[in-house]
Amino acid sequence: MDHERLGRGGLQAAVVAALPKVLVLAAVLLTVAALCPSALAWQPGEPFGFDFPRLGMWWPDAEEQELSAIARYDYVILGPWDDEGVASALRARNPDIVLLNATNACEIDFDPSPAAPPWATEDLRRASPRWLLTQVGADLRADVNAAATTLPVSRVTASSGGRTYRLFVPGDFAVIGEELVLVREVDAAAKTLRVRRGVVWPAVAHAAGDRVAAAVSHWPQSLIFDQSTYCPTATVDASVGPETWVEYNARVSAALVAGDVWDGLLIDRADGGESWLVGGSRARTIDPDRSGRVVDDEYAAFDAAWNAGLRRYEELVRAALPDKLVYVNWGHPNHDLLNGNNFEGFPDDQGSAYGRSWGATVFGSGGTGGYLDWLDRSLQPNLSTIETYEDDGSPDASEDGSYDNPASRPGFRPDYRKMRFGLTTALLGDGFFSYEINTNGHGSLGLLWFDEYAGGGRGRGYLGQPTGPPRRVAGQLTSPVLTAGGGFESAADVAGWDWWTAEEYAGTVERDMTTAAQGSSSLRIDVTRAGGQAWRAAVSRGGVALVKGRDYTLSFWAKADRPRDVSLWAQQRAAPWKEWLDLGAVRLTTAWTRYVVSARARGADERATLHVGVGQETGTVWLDDVRLQRGSRDVWRRDYEHGTVLVNATSGARVVRLDGVWHKLRGRQVPAVNDGAYVTQVRLPARYGVILVRATEQ
Repeated sequence: MDHERLGRGGLQAAVVAALPKVLVLAAVLLTVAALCPSALAWQPGEPFGFDFPRLGMWWPDAEEQELSAIARYDYVILGPWDDEGVASALRARNPDIVLLNATNACEIDFDPSPAAPPWATEDLRRASPRWLLTQVGADLRADVNAAATTLPVSRVTASSGGRTYRLFVPGDFAVIGEELVLVREVDAAAKTLRVRRGVVWPAVAHAAGDRVAAAVSHWPQSLIFDQSTYCPTATVDASVGPETWVEYNARVSAALVAGDVWDGLLIDRADGGESWLVGGSRARTIDPDRSGRVVDDEYAAFDAAWNAGLRRYEELVRAALPDKLVYVNWGHPNHDLLNGNNFEGFPDDQGSAYGRSWGATVFGSGGTGGYLDWLDRSLQPNLSTIETYEDDGSPDASEDGSYDNPASRPGFRPDYRKMRFGLTTALLGDGFFSYEINTNGHGSLGLLWFDEYAGGGRGRGYLGQPTGPPRRVAGQLTSPVLTAGGGFESAADVAGWDWWTAEEYAGTVERDMTTAAQGSSSLRIDVTRAGGQAWRAAVSRGGVALVKGRDYTLSFWAKADRPRDVSLWAQQRAAPWKEWLDLGAVRLTTAWTRYVVSARARGADERATLHVGVGQETGTVWLDDVRLQRGSRDVWRRDYEHGTVLVNATSGARVVRLDGVWHKLRGRQVPAVNDGAYVTQVRLPARYGVILVRATEQ
């Protein structure tokens, strides 16, 4: 490691200079602890003061990578494996750096091999197997002792709704009381499981009738714990007594950042509603109440219980860390408790985020919420980040989670186009940007640094502060309107739109001639009974022709009787109901407002249906001048004190004319792009962005 001096005053320099070289780092750390008991770069409730671009880095390798390279970022996420000495050494190099430790809301990684060192299962051993989230299981048909490797069970499949589910498959980890076993073989005829006993926790005897259930997993060598309100209590610390996973995890998480060197905590896997796991390779079912019954209601009750448990966990963490940052990854929108959200893996190679469109991810509300929504609504200071990956591949490609790092290959050249698209997308808001190789390794796979990060030599923060919000620079669409009757000017217009509610939802629609944004009337929707899911109460227009891969824009006027979200999408009109357009959600106000959202069609359909979902809550919504058209207006600009940012999120190249002469950056990595040229217009390829600086400042 490179032992730099603090450089924060004569006293520090004198102390360091007077010591032998082997004691330099120790002196640095002591001085930092004395003079910097807490972060200097921010105050609770106040925005960060960093100039732009703002940069973050997740989980670098402090043992193998230069600390000076890690310390270049505005914030860095370390892990429980990094001690406070690493954090203090980074702050010595960058006194304003924001340092977070990390935890996980619901998962624990472990090494299940018999030869695994004790530290590889330590986190799992400290918890209780009774807290594990499990699938529908079976009962033991007979007593088994601690040495038995064949378990007789009451069943190996379960049926419901015309479907049959396998309860166990080889490779499952299954829970029996306080023990975890590895399923090696399933004998369906004999109804037996051949298992390896005593994985992590010791093998013990079990009685006939004891429940056996496969644990739910998402990543290789990782198990999910039950964050829902269904979770039972267990005692793992006699001084604490019985507690749920949420209560246990909150106190363990808060303890990770108890030291003054930490600014806060990242909570990974803080997403809501875990029923999306069902149907994957490691979760065929979920048994929320451990009753052994297959859930047939789309897991709505389980998702609600999961979200309630997640909120309770974040409330406990926030109460324990009132003056520290609490930051989440793809988090459920508990904005009042959190200092921002990370948009991992966005934009991907298609410009989306796990199938969610670029526009919905940046500008949307509802559900997880959009990037700008999190910046606006969650706590200050705000760490919301666009985290783009060089490689969008999944760790599922390798069962043991190993990863072939492209950055380690000879001649590796980063995807500069993708990086610029992600960075300029982040610069549409006041958040941060991180470019990493892959989710399986993050910063430890390589600390990538680009000309755009420091303006080709101009210095960090070279753009200064923004001078206004982002604005569209694409003109109005002239393509035909695909949704007839969207002005609701006649009874026939209203009749062309369908109103549907699920059984437990209710409402009415009618033409309203007392208020309109355009013309003389609008569509009034009164939702009188709701259950939190937008799609279960929707007004729709069928017969919409979509072409796969083409951009489409929905524009409309809307208002509501109180601020609320509505969701927007287009899909098949019959099973399997595939969604073709993800137009996200928008937040309505009580005043007529024009909304414009765009997405690329995932499939072709001559008779698709456009939906406006209002089932999230009761109340009144008005719509007017609803237009779905081919094309996209997602070309954006945001100005800064010393430059401007342009983003083209559409599927085709666009030319943007500028207000005067601007200067391209001059860089070394891709001189054909960053050539320092003076320009009055810029051609932006599809899904691309560029940073320009003011010509007078070059």
